Amino acid sequence: MDNKTRIKILELSFNIMEKMLLSKDYTNKEELMQSAKKAVEISNKNEEMPIELKMAYAEAYKKLTSLTWEEILEIKEIISED
Repeated sequence: MDNKTRIKILELSFNIMEKMLLSKDYTNKEELMQSAKKAVEISNKNEEMPIELKMAYAEAYKKLTSLTWEEILEIKEIISED
């Protein structure tokens, strides 16, 4: 994969994370991760979706997995201010 594609996937993954965090008031990380996992599964089943977007959903899931609930809430607070 070339750098341009990798950057595109990373940018898309941040957009996906932002939309997920702002779409609903999750009560805990498990609830958020269930929703993120379902989004990855749905994207993977969609044959019309570009591979870069499917990879971005997987990357967003991976990023969320690495964060604590407190970090997730902090990110949500920051992006809510925009």
